Amino acid sequence: MANSSDPYSPPESELELTRKALQILLSSGFRVQLITKSDLVIRDLDIIRKGNCSVSISVTTTDDKVARKLEPNAPPPKSRLNVVRKLVMEGVPCTIRIDPIIPKVNDEKLDEMVKNISQTGVSHLVASTYKAKKDSFNRLVTTFPEFKETFTELYWVSGEQIGRARYLPKALRRDLLRNLRRLAEDFGMTYAVCREGMPELKSGQTCDGSHLIPNRRQPSKIL
Repeated sequence: MANSSDPYSPPESELELTRKALQILLSSGFRVQLITKSDLVIRDLDIIRKGNCSVSISVTTTDDKVARKLEPNAPPPKSRLNVVRKLVMEGVPCTIRIDPIIPKVNDEKLDEMVKNISQTGVSHLVASTYKAKKDSFNRLVTTFPEFKETFTELYWVSGEQIGRARYLPKALRRDLLRNLRRLAEDFGMTYAVCREGMPELKSGQTCDGSHLIPNRRQPSKIL
């Protein structure tokens, strides 16, 4: 819950639909991975820590200025990192996703970012580069017009077509992602990349961190 939309979008604070779904799934013994950018996930800690559940939080940058432009409606990075820290302290296995990595936008302070991530106690780091499609690319260059020529060169001239998206040149992607693996391992985390075609960079058991979902044979009463 969920790859295509966030299970903790703003209406969830009132509707509590995700909370109700978690109660049903976890009380029935299902294995659940929550993927979110929201700090609202901490509200459901009482349920999450009792069931077969792990949490994966996306942190695209730890630079507040960049975050406000790139993710204007998401909680600030510091808030998300604090949530991970609280979840880990309560025994909830967590993954952090650096996704997407965009040249010139969030690729220049990755060492500082990984250091901050490691201080949350998280055990697995996932990374993925930005894959350009016309609609998202138009939004990107509207937000960062100063990099329009660079983005156009990297994606539409030098990049490669994979499926329905334009990828960064493979050598550049490999250098970015290999550097992140080195940083992750320097700070004691396992690492994986998703949708990049580079399985040799994976040191964790799974790409998305789903291997961290606990198996609580006798989960506490959740409902």
